[in-house]
Amino acid sequence: MWSRRRLYVLLFALPALLVSGIAAALMAAGAAGLLWLFVFGDNPWPPVADTLLGAVILLGGGGLWVALLCAAYALGKQQEARPTLNTRHVVFAIGATVLLAAVIGARMMQLDVGRTRSDDLVCADLCRAEGFAGSGMPPRNSGDRTCSCYDGQGREARRVPLAQVAPGNR
Repeated sequence: MWSRRRLYVLLFALPALLVSGIAAALMAAGAAGLLWLFVFGDNPWPPVADTLLGAVILLGGGGLWVALLCAAYALGKQQEARPTLNTRHVVFAIGATVLLAAVIGARMMQLDVGRTRSDDLVCADLCRAEGFAGSGMPPRNSGDRTCSCYDGQGREARRVPLAQVAPGNR
């Protein structure tokens, strides 16, 4: 028979891993941003930067996963005095796993749920779909919402007011 503490570690291992993976990605992005802003900038980055970012992912994500598993172990140890398994904890673990997996899956598939597309993206997609080499928009503070499509020589080949673009493309 499994002790309650080991069962809780097993029950919360996957949601803890998903949380740790998300946190590790955020830590790596933050570390890369700091390295770009304050250390390397736009200059070529040395190979040690990749090693450093890998270490941030492994140590940060792995450390958080171990810490969360320790918390699950402690919670399971507290629950050993109960005669039955706490169903709320089981439902929470399953729900957290499903929710976190859905968030990661949606992010990896780049779903734009609830977000409106920017004028720049609408313009770029319109010009790309029509076979033009490039696209451009006037400055945002100009109030002009027109899309310019450019040919291979960089000349404006087409100008379209964004109000005429189909709503499904926005």
